[in-house]
Amino acid sequence: MSMFKPSLSGRTVLVVEDNEVSRIYFKVALEKAQADVIMAGDGREAVRLFQENEQIDLVLMDLNMPGLNGFEATKMIKALRPNVPVIAQSAYVMAGEELDSINAGCDEFLSKPVRLNDLFAMLERYLSQV
Repeated sequence: MSMFKPSLSGRTVLVVEDNEVSRIYFKVALEKAQADVIMAGDGREAVRLFQENEQIDLVLMDLNMPGLNGFEATKMIKALRPNVPVIAQSAYVMAGEELDSINAGCDEFLSKPVRLNDLFAMLERYLSQV
């Protein structure tokens, strides 16, 4: 089965992920789809980078991080620019976590391990609207 891979040329994605292996996974996949990728290792860095980079089109947000978690970082990002889509992703799918992410302002939820076809389909859906 071939992998669906949209062209994300000219699009900037902020990847917020505290796990280095996951960061590399998303960075390589998104760059192969020609996206510009900005990486953040935690929620505080994500909010700072979001404020500094007006060109960010979409945020891929890990929910469970030390310090400022993905729920709080999403609320802060949505307060700054509510129209920028935030896709939550988490390896620890606990009861209610998907609903909590939506309540925090996330537009979608992906459970890890993230299948690239699912990720790319979601990115194309949101980034074609930008």
